[in-house]
Amino acid sequence: MKAIVFDMDGILFDTERVGDQAWRQAAEEMQFAEIDAAIEDCRGLNRADTRAFFEAHFPHVNYPAFHKRNHEIMAELLADGMPIKTGAIELLQWLQDEKWRVALATSTGRESTMHHLESAQMTQYFDQIITGEQVQHGKPDPEIYAKACAAIGACPATTYAVEDSPNGIRSAAAAGLRVIMVPDLVPVSAEQMPFLTSVQPDLLKVMQWLKQSV
Repeated sequence: MKAIVFDMDGILFDTERVGDQAWRQAAEEMQFAEIDAAIEDCRGLNRADTRAFFEAHFPHVNYPAFHKRNHEIMAELLADGMPIKTGAIELLQWLQDEKWRVALATSTGRESTMHHLESAQMTQYFDQIITGEQVQHGKPDPEIYAKACAAIGACPATTYAVEDSPNGIRSAAAAGLRVIMVPDLVPVSAEQMPFLTSVQPDLLKVMQWLKQSV
């Protein structure tokens, strides 16, 4: 059985940039000056871990209010449709045609995840969808990838993960998956290379690489 697990933001959708914009706007409204450091440290974390990070490092910030305002701004910015990454539909359709088992492992909450997938007409491509509130700890903890593999009945050692962020890469690698990096906002680094099976510029190239390598 061939199996693969996808991250969502920054891989299927060009939402990392939109998310950063929303965080910065919400922070400006709330007069939170340290937002750039928080953005990088929290990239890939689920809501519970993000809240814990804020409470530990920025106790002066009202995190529930910040999260609520950030969510509102994101909805406004994405009102005209989801920005789909190059090759996403083509790769997912090919995987379905080739009868791969396909899962999603995203730190984003289920309500937002399903909204994004339904807006882009992608839900039919996934056998299982694992979201941030289904795990105790988000990425870089390996729990979400272990859960995704179990959900589709796949052995992690023979399953591929498609990721863009350092936290996501560490999560998938720690769970034992073969990690394909498609860089988004964070470029590939020497520190990440030991965790990676392949680095590809976009999802069309991922498809070509899988056709040749699997």
